[in-house]
Amino acid sequence: MPLNVIVERCPQNHPCPAIRRCPVGALKQDGFDAPTVDNQKCIDCGKCTSFCPTGALVLEKK
Repeated sequence: MPLNVIVERCPQNHPCPAIRRCPVGALKQDGFDAPTVDNQKCIDCGKCTSFCPTGALVLEKK
């Protein structure tokens, strides 16, 4: 299940709090831009999706 970032839901005006929840460092953020995902690292644990207050991080089912 790839992790997707729905940019329209991300306010992009703060450091993304969900990045610290990722146990494998699959989320990165450049400044206050929407986070990006390294799906090679992502283990589909869902910790970031449950922590994102705006629902911008979504695990897509295959």
